[in-house]
Amino acid sequence: MIQVEGRNPVHETLKTMRPERVLLARGIEDQAKIVEILRLAGERGVQVEYVTKKRLDTISESGRHQGVIALIQPPKASTLKGILARIQEDVTLILIDRLYDPMNLGSILRTAEATGVDAVVIPKKGSVGLTPAVLRASMGGGLHVPIIRDNLFQAAKLLKQEGVKLVAVDPTGATDYYRERLTGSVALVLGGEDRGINDSLLNRCDSVIRIPMRGGITSLNVGAAAAVVLYERVRQLALA
Repeated sequence: MIQVEGRNPVHETLKTMRPERVLLARGIEDQAKIVEILRLAGERGVQVEYVTKKRLDTISESGRHQGVIALIQPPKASTLKGILARIQEDVTLILIDRLYDPMNLGSILRTAEATGVDAVVIPKKGSVGLTPAVLRASMGGGLHVPIIRDNLFQAAKLLKQEGVKLVAVDPTGATDYYRERLTGSVALVLGGEDRGINDSLLNRCDSVIRIPMRGGITSLNVGAAAAVVLYERVRQLALA
């Protein structure tokens, strides 16, 4: 079972899913957000178990449960081949290399869900996965965008064979992101906080774009960078 922790994440989960159970701290039933959670749980026929705050403190994996935890079944595993076979039109994918911060992955998943991304690919090893902290940061987005664990080099090879354009977002890029054609089938390649994109993976990309920085800071965090480029793709698709 996966734990969704916190009032807003649990509320967003109940809007679109039916958790197995909701664990609720006693004595907070009359608080506004909790009232709404209880209403949605009732509409979906979800069992609500009233427990002590101490129990939630014990089982919480994020340390920020705010008195409520929903227990859900893990999303069905997806494969990159399966995603490509299922979607008969242009795809939008994200490949993330060496990302360890759950807040950044959650932020990317939230934006990915909002912008229609078909899947997010992360390494089999050496990367944060779908944890309660990630789910909390994604506000439910992590439950609606398929997350694929795969070898990124093999994934890049498959995508190129399938005609998907690989676009790396990296400060070393020579082209500003808004000058790059981001329509058609595109996979954005992003790097983690400290080491960025592996050079070997970067060299396999069809283009490398940058986000111009006008101040003293040299780059955005990966969550913000993903949002900038994804919404540029949305803009270009609207004009196409």
